[in-house]
Amino acid sequence: MPNGGAPRGRAPRVFVPVPSEALVYIGSILKAGGEPMVLGLPMDFPAGGVALRREWVADWTEIFCSNNELDALLLSATDPAELAGLLIAALRLDLPAVVVPTRDSFTVALAALGFAPLAGDAAEIAVELARTGRPRPRELVEGFSLANALRAGLAAGAGPELLVHLAAIAREAGVLGFPRMIRVLAPETLEIVDPGSPWFETYGAAGLFAHLGGALHDTRTVTGQLEEALPPAPPTPETNGMRLVFVRGRASGTEIVCRVDEGATEISGDCRFYASEDAAVRAVEDDVVGPSDLLVVAGCGPRGGPPGLLRLDRLDGALRGADLDIPILTDGLPPEGISGSWASLAAPEASEGGVIGRLRDGDFLRLDLVEGLIRTGVKADEIRGREPFVAPVRSGFGYADRYARTALPAFEGAGFG
Repeated sequence: MPNGGAPRGRAPRVFVPVPSEALVYIGSILKAGGEPMVLGLPMDFPAGGVALRREWVADWTEIFCSNNELDALLLSATDPAELAGLLIAALRLDLPAVVVPTRDSFTVALAALGFAPLAGDAAEIAVELARTGRPRPRELVEGFSLANALRAGLAAGAGPELLVHLAAIAREAGVLGFPRMIRVLAPETLEIVDPGSPWFETYGAAGLFAHLGGALHDTRTVTGQLEEALPPAPPTPETNGMRLVFVRGRASGTEIVCRVDEGATEISGDCRFYASEDAAVRAVEDDVVGPSDLLVVAGCGPRGGPPGLLRLDRLDGALRGADLDIPILTDGLPPEGISGSWASLAAPEASEGGVIGRLRDGDFLRLDLVEGLIRTGVKADEIRGREPFVAPVRSGFGYADRYARTALPAFEGAGFG
């Protein structure tokens, strides 16, 4: 790979992933004097969750780009897992990368990380970076910029999936201590604005960053220092005050992240246990789950079955269809933009022998959001004596099988171990 930009006498070559909205930028690349190099991402992803999808995209993109003389990457995807995978590939290749800005909370986080420009044409910026060779992704991803990305993404309404992908990006860049940063900064950061709101349409990510003010560090971006691009602070937006809260079980070592409304003090209910999302969806559709229940869905973590950290989109759809608003506890992920109380990323996950896999129907569970503690009516000795849920054993040498054997915990990025 080149270290100082495109060689003289050759148009800068800019990678563009398709299918994606970046296709509209091909004309801009040509107009700016660049040469677009198009990659069609694979349509058949391994069966599994969002972290597995991210790793597949990262590996696929790295292989494609390694076999072509590229000078920069223009990254665009509608799915956060795919966009995170593209950025991880850029880190591995250490090629200048620009993310196409969109009205999406994960892209807002990547703007705070330094990759999505707050002004200007993303394609033209990518061509310029291809000429100069700077800044490189590893020059942008460091502790302060990751703190910015975490705060900005959560302020724009991102959920626990943001924590997982940023942790994977931090790990790829060799930044130590990010899992601890998550536990400190995430509970302090309220959701401020919905990226689909009129406020965000008017003021955009730059307005949000200006509103956050001193909470953000003045870090380097693809177009200069962050503070240089910020306008005066706009009017305060209306907010629903969602936040993330960590709760822990002292004796068991269990840890759960809860997405709740501001002012909520607990998540509680009588457990209704299911060992998969499929089983939970069937129960909701069959009217087995009631309004006083706490729905426990295990087997959805990084090493679950299927592996890769499932986002429970189908369960959310079933609950909406049944007009059922109840708390959910899972070792997987909640959908983005949900309302109500979700307790997710329960660790250790069920397939690793975690407490979530030892809960049973009728157990009373209370997640104390004030003290940050897990309380249950079942004695610890009884829970320890129960037969834990065991995820289906995977064998073979396929991509998903290899991932399931080595996957890291969610707060370490849920990548290959």
